[in-house]
Amino acid sequence: MKKALSHILSFVLGVMFLASCSWICPEEIPIRRVFVMYAAAYSNLSESIREDVEELSEGQLPTLNSGDVVLIYSHFAGPGNNTSIPTESALYRIYKDKSGSTVRDTLQVYPATEISGSAAMLNKVLTQVKELYPSPSYGMLFSSHAKGWLPVDYKETGSSFFGPRRSPYNGPEKEYPLTKEIGIEFVDGSGIDIRDFADAIPMKLDFCILDACLMGCVEVAYELKDKCDLLLVSPTEILSNGMVYTTMGPKLFNVAQPDLKGICKEYFDYYKAQSGYYQSATITLVDCPRTEELAKTCAAIVSAHRDGLATTDRKSVQPYFYNNLHWFYDLRDLMEKAGADEAEMSALDSALGNCIVYKAATDTFFDLELISVCGLSVYFPNSAWSNLNDYYKTLAWNKATHLVQ
Repeated sequence: MKKALSHILSFVLGVMFLASCSWICPEEIPIRRVFVMYAAAYSNLSESIREDVEELSEGQLPTLNSGDVVLIYSHFAGPGNNTSIPTESALYRIYKDKSGSTVRDTLQVYPATEISGSAAMLNKVLTQVKELYPSPSYGMLFSSHAKGWLPVDYKETGSSFFGPRRSPYNGPEKEYPLTKEIGIEFVDGSGIDIRDFADAIPMKLDFCILDACLMGCVEVAYELKDKCDLLLVSPTEILSNGMVYTTMGPKLFNVAQPDLKGICKEYFDYYKAQSGYYQSATITLVDCPRTEELAKTCAAIVSAHRDGLATTDRKSVQPYFYNNLHWFYDLRDLMEKAGADEAEMSALDSALGNCIVYKAATDTFFDLELISVCGLSVYFPNSAWSNLNDYYKTLAWNKATHLVQ
């Protein structure tokens, strides 16, 4: 009798152990997809991005044994966006437990001396992710300040985090809402060159969401074409509220294919429904590998109309900036204004249609009218900007198109 009871007890305990292990032993569950949110927010965006992380954390998340892994790397300033005291950063996993509550498991805490807004740290974190969670599928969301393809040490005349922003071409000073404008954290040595950003990614990404300003450049998409399939970006700046995180989970987790179009549409609809300056948004989803065809098409137009590029009135081309950041113009509009003929424009439209999966724009961004919007910006070269031109020659896009000779 005792032996029978012993066998029954052993059986019950074994079942309980297996049930428990199926919940708390993720290594026993095949990983289907890993999603990483990389929040480099040791800046005046700290409180806004902290709210984004909390909204994502409290939304729909996978359970521990679902096959989806959601990781957050975060670096925030002190209370009130205080950057006078260095703070630690951390990598942690979030998931839902049996009761539906959010669980946060800290995987690594990094010393305050580490600079989150650096290629070295990005690579370090993503390499750890790859080692901890080998997966056939990875996706990343990068949230921070940004400045498109511009080099880290390039100084933007008249650009400020806090002060009045100027309308294009020295218009009147006005106070606009805070955006993710510059591309650094508030610490020396921060800022990631777009070439280094691509090199720092140690795995192929199925998708990458850049919740950061001015990253909807053809230069960025082309630089990432070998590291990322789908790239979600904004050719203009992004208001500090950023993406719509409260309902992002159902579009990314526990689904056969992430719904990047749905995220784009929800972002656009959210800002379209706002009023005043807060009704300001552009969003573009790019199939990065297909920018190869776009580069070949643009190279032919540039070669045939180099004189037209040199003489085109800069003010006649659709800008994506509203202040003194005179480096982001609509790609299609620039090629057309440079003199591309009907056949060349048809080829360009075909190439754009093949690589741009989704695009949308409000009628204005702050006081800037958005009329000719193809969804991707491009540099409009100026011979007077010799240092910038020398840097631009090192970008993969320029090597393919010879926009700057």
